[in-house]
Amino acid sequence: MRATAVRMVQRGIRVEDVAAGMRLNRSTVFGWIHRYRQKGWQALQSSKNAGAPSKLRQNQILKLVNMLHQPAVQYGFVSDLWSGPRVRVLIRKHFGVTLHRDYMPRFLRRLGLVRKSPERRALEQDPKKVRLWERRELPVIIRYAARCGGLVLYGDEALFALIPHIGKTWTFPDVKPIARVSGKRGVHVGVTSAVSRKGHLLFQFSKGNFNAGTLVRFMDALHKHFRRRKLFFIIDGASPHRAKAVAQYAIKNRSWLSLHRFPAYSPELNPDEEVWSHVKTRQLNARPMRDEKELRRAVMGSLRSLQKQPKRVKTFFDK
Repeated sequence: MRATAVRMVQRGIRVEDVAAGMRLNRSTVFGWIHRYRQKGWQALQSSKNAGAPSKLRQNQILKLVNMLHQPAVQYGFVSDLWSGPRVRVLIRKHFGVTLHRDYMPRFLRRLGLVRKSPERRALEQDPKKVRLWERRELPVIIRYAARCGGLVLYGDEALFALIPHIGKTWTFPDVKPIARVSGKRGVHVGVTSAVSRKGHLLFQFSKGNFNAGTLVRFMDALHKHFRRRKLFFIIDGASPHRAKAVAQYAIKNRSWLSLHRFPAYSPELNPDEEVWSHVKTRQLNARPMRDEKELRRAVMGSLRSLQKQPKRVKTFFDK
């Protein structure tokens, strides 16, 4: 833009006309011309303002990045999460440098950090058992299933309440958003489902509360659907799943069923959890429903819609 303005003046166009055409002040154009006459075209190139020098040395920044890869509790804080004020305290304590609190968001972004919603993990979870399951047990299940032409399915149950999940919405600052939902509590429908890495999604509504019979009926339905395949079914360790009736069913039908369990308190390992998250927070978000019949119809429609999207189901395994 600067070079174009100078060339136009060189061709005889008045500075006032150049400034008006570019919507600039005439003094700005005169300044560019002066810079060009003093140091040539190089003087018209953009240069980034260096700003104030960093208070932290390069080796301190590298050490700080390594520290931020660790949970905050290791440095005396009461939880694992990092925040701007906590990082500011960490820098002052370990490097003797005080950064302005308003500068912290920009500083953290420069370090490559981004804001994310943390994933909840149970205190009762055993991380060693989780790692062992991921690195040893699951690969064995997958290899054996591939060797015999079987199918690995991940199963889970969920309740859908009449009062739906309500997420955030876009609105104007002076408008208070309102979502009209039923006030009836205790009304819900139960669903058992299973997903596979190939994009399969199967589900079955339950009658009453979840129990061993619910799981047995669902496994029967899975067998009827995949009649000629051996199924490797992975579920959590909920009480109904550990019932004697379930164990006896697995033994009786071991010719086509191999039943496995996730480590305790590890729902993040189960891609079937993403089905419930998708349906509740996206498809049924703030949807008004008046009774159990309408709720059941809405859940049925959402799950059937997802059933027709195997590519989306496959993405649940990426998470």
